[in-house]
Amino acid sequence: MKVVYTLRRHWVLLLLLLIALALRIWYLTINPLWPQFSNADDGDYFQRALRFAVTGQYVDDSWLIRPPFHVWVFAAWLKLALLLNQAPSFGVRLIQGFQTVLGVLMVPLCYALATRLFNRRAGLLFAGFWAVWFPFVELPATLFSEPIYLFLFTLHLWLLLRFDQTGRYRDLVLSGLVLGMAALTRSPALYALVFAVPWLLLRNWPRPERGLAEKLARSQLARIALRSSVVPFAVLAVCTLIIVLPWTARNWIVYQRFIPIDTLGPINLWLDLGSPDQRNAKIEELRQLPQADRQAYASARVREILSAEPLRPFRNVWPTFLHIWKAQFVEDFWVKRSFFTRPLREAAPLGLFGDLLWLVASLAGVIGLLHPATDRAFKALLGLWLLYSFATVLVFHVEPRYLLSIWLLLGLYAGWTLSYAPRLGASLRDLHWRGAIVYSTAIILAALFLTYRNYPEIIGRGVQRELYVWRGDQASARGDYQAAEREYRAALKVDPEFVESELSLALTLAAQGRRSEALAVLSSNDSRRSGLVAGVLSRAVGDESHARPLLNPAEERAGEDAQRWALDYVPVEPRESLVLGDDALDLGYVAGFAGSERSGDLTFRWLLGDGEIVLPLEQPLAAGNTVSMVLAAPIPLDGPLQISVGNAPAAVLRPDAQWRVYRLSVPPALAGQRQLRLRLHAPTYLPMRADPASADPRPLSVMVHSVAVER
Repeated sequence: MKVVYTLRRHWVLLLLLLIALALRIWYLTINPLWPQFSNADDGDYFQRALRFAVTGQYVDDSWLIRPPFHVWVFAAWLKLALLLNQAPSFGVRLIQGFQTVLGVLMVPLCYALATRLFNRRAGLLFAGFWAVWFPFVELPATLFSEPIYLFLFTLHLWLLLRFDQTGRYRDLVLSGLVLGMAALTRSPALYALVFAVPWLLLRNWPRPERGLAEKLARSQLARIALRSSVVPFAVLAVCTLIIVLPWTARNWIVYQRFIPIDTLGPINLWLDLGSPDQRNAKIEELRQLPQADRQAYASARVREILSAEPLRPFRNVWPTFLHIWKAQFVEDFWVKRSFFTRPLREAAPLGLFGDLLWLVASLAGVIGLLHPATDRAFKALLGLWLLYSFATVLVFHVEPRYLLSIWLLLGLYAGWTLSYAPRLGASLRDLHWRGAIVYSTAIILAALFLTYRNYPEIIGRGVQRELYVWRGDQASARGDYQAAEREYRAALKVDPEFVESELSLALTLAAQGRRSEALAVLSSNDSRRSGLVAGVLSRAVGDESHARPLLNPAEERAGEDAQRWALDYVPVEPRESLVLGDDALDLGYVAGFAGSERSGDLTFRWLLGDGEIVLPLEQPLAAGNTVSMVLAAPIPLDGPLQISVGNAPAAVLRPDAQWRVYRLSVPPALAGQRQLRLRLHAPTYLPMRADPASADPRPLSVMVHSVAVER
């Protein structure tokens, strides 16, 4: 009976749990991003975690000392994948699954936090905001620090609130330990120790009902509050530092410098004081210094700049503040020139609904934060967190993931506002100055939302663009490329600078064999995919000198599996033979291989366990044709190389360390077909595992130099 009662009472919460799980799993299925193909932060985290998992050696980033906790967590899941004899890509899936679990667990955690701080209805509203808001839904797909950090941050707040209400020190101990882990994930969390001071003082301030406040002077009240706060603060600080100080000691041993957690602060401030086009040069300047000296150098540069111009960090505060209050998904979907490989079109219904949800939550959150009915000591802690978060964003720069902690806290207070909505006006009727602050702030923020951009015009134009693109996609899917071309040109007429429409038009023209026209549509610098397609088209028209610098770096900076995307979506010229490697001139024909390499006079690619080679042919296959491949296997493998020609049973080969030619018969069933598809599979070998000095994280198997059809 108790279980039935619990289910009835919490059925909404259980429904939100299921919705949160379903949305995050769905997003993982449509997300093309993979950290091993990224040169951004997620790529760095993946590489360091993989090295740590394989060798047990933790190496700092090539130009900064970064917080390590999330990298350790990632390494644990990658280690599990390796113990299961799986590729690192399987470990990425485990990490994403773990982050999905954290995202789902945040639903009851948000409910518990808001329920304990306000009421049950506020808890359900806050949990619902976490469950369905798009930026929270997409978090598990990326290997950033935010999924772990936001979970630890929220858990820390909930444990503090439990201590606030129960006085049990075990909650404070756990809160300090969790805060230490959060600080090793994102170092600003360490400031929570400072932010806890006013909360503890207000919490322990004698109240009128105790009879002391009316009899004692303010100085005496302050001394009482201070004495009552010393022990709780000491417990919180000690438990936090128990987690943080071993890492600080490691930094001292390795670098002979006092570096509590990381070197991000001074360096980021120095970088952001200059113009963005100078940033790469500044980073290279730092890289010339020993790692231990970089923070001191950056701090000295900041002091020089601030001594000459003290207000320089604040010169862009107002434009940056305006930039915070924008409809983020509308911005990404209909204002930016590219989707940057994110599946925004597939996620548009949820994302656009999320912007409406965010608008309501932001306004309601600010109202709840300023409303006198929420006044209590804990608001001091949360208010300081919000002020600090806003200040850092304003001084540095606006990046959506840096704002997530702000929206999380505003969502918490939005839950109270929406649950208290019928009584808001009445509760402010006799509090004229507080009411003026609440209402005027809400009006100002609403004005910022509405005036930041002409959203009706943007949405109207964007909907028209997407209708043309949808019709173009439908026409392209049925092979009517001329109709698709008309629709994509119409989409570009509505939004002339939208890169995805340019790509679709270029691919449609290429499918018609009009490669020079397709190349003229593209600007290779517009996006990573633009550069890749421009390189493939340049190769097709015979301009290899232009194709090589476009294709060679494409795989390392795409953020996705560029080989697979090119093979699936980019039309390529027919050929009877293919040389792998050679500055990535084989893109569009291969998938499942490592980057281009050279051995003597031969270029090649390593097969990464499972791969494909697909050749559209100049002439149909005929009975008696053979496929020749030049292969070598210089590393010991636990099994043979298996190659399937079309859908035929796999042939078993055992290449040795020497380059040799291997021939396979074309199955009679493939006679008349104009495409040759080879599927390759071989057991893999991790160089890092065998040699701790190796920096190679790739699961290698067989070297492939070339493939050709012999008639």
